[in-house]
Amino acid sequence: MIYVPDLQNYKCYVVQNEQILRGYKEIPRNNSTIEYRDFYMNSNYIYRDSSQQFSQYTTLPVCLSNDILTTEVYYRNDFDSILIIFFIMCIFCFYIPLKIFSRLFKKGAL
Repeated sequence: MIYVPDLQNYKCYVVQNEQILRGYKEIPRNNSTIEYRDFYMNSNYIYRDSSQQFSQYTTLPVCLSNDILTTEVYYRNDFDSILIIFFIMCIFCFYIPLKIFSRLFKKGAL
């Protein structure tokens, strides 16, 4: 499965290379200019918008099947980094303040 952050707004997705997934707003056809968005999969899915012109001599890209595209967050390339950051944030936001308050109340009770 390939994670796509904006699956509903684009009609056709093409893998440009190992780092870039391109989403076309319309299905590419000859003699037309189509807007697209490049998603950089290994860079936290930042994107760049542009357009591409297809002439009558252009080889049209082959769209990926919708069966292998998903918006499930679990399929992101950086999901492990997200979990590590979440775990660290939980330690600093909940565990450490909880320990500090529990020690304050224990000493105050004596």
